Amino acid sequence: MRLNVLGRRTLLIAVGLLLLINGCGYLPATPSASRAGAPVQRIVIPVFLNDTFEPALEGKLTRMVKQEFLTRPGYRIIQDPAQAHLILEGKITAFSLTPLSFNQSFQVAEYRVSITTDVNVLQAQDRKLLWQQGGIQATAEFLVSPDPGVSRSAQDLAIDEAAKRIAEEIWTGVSRLTSSESLAKPERPPRAEGGVGASEDVPMDPLQGPPHKREGP
Repeated sequence: MRLNVLGRRTLLIAVGLLLLINGCGYLPATPSASRAGAPVQRIVIPVFLNDTFEPALEGKLTRMVKQEFLTRPGYRIIQDPAQAHLILEGKITAFSLTPLSFNQSFQVAEYRVSITTDVNVLQAQDRKLLWQQGGIQATAEFLVSPDPGVSRSAQDLAIDEAAKRIAEEIWTGVSRLTSSESLAKPERPPRAEGGVGASEDVPMDPLQGPPHKREGP
């Protein structure tokens, strides 16, 4: 009998603690949650242009930029420019592999990857240029292996590291822009012809229902 009483008391205490925690507002945080009251900016990020001879570099950099905005609060990536606040366009202007060190056989032992990018941020409504930054550059190093496959994998990891640094710099510039600029809201789709208030919205009286269409003279 005493065990049943203790069990009930333990259960009541546990329930009370859960209610206390929920009442104090302890909620799990999510990476995509925006700051309280801060508007969410809808942004379109097309695939970057690639003016270099490094294959698939545009896809890697674009993926890193999108990932940066997905993990930051206050932004939502969409595909339709008509529903967006911002359009972020980029172009890779340079890619290089620079030898850093050599082994005893005078073969390259370490390379430095360098990526350079230009970025434009446009207001989606009228394509007004809001921010432009040229020559965004980032580097990363990797060691050469006797196995060509291993060396290529190390190079790809270095490219990803440099691309992530560029993505972070792009996000920093855009976040400063959106915190200081008053961005235009996306236009609403046009109203159907012949509808009530085709040129402007007509307020509706909640007691009388929608207004009647005016008849001609």
